[in-house]
Amino acid sequence: MADDKKNKGKQDDLRVDFNDPSEVEYLHRQFPNKTHEEIRRAILKYGPLREEIVRQLKGA
Repeated sequence: MADDKKNKGKQDDLRVDFNDPSEVEYLHRQFPNKTHEEIRRAILKYGPLREEIVRQLKGA
């Protein structure tokens, strides 16, 4: 069964799904100077927690 985008909870807000193109695109819109590939590498390197990824992308 597909993920229901309308039914999101707190856990969904805290984490980024590497396999979901819309979540990678959302981060890309926040950091337009970063490529999609740079964002994917940050997710793999720093883990799925949105706060840590954003912190690293701001500082990188």
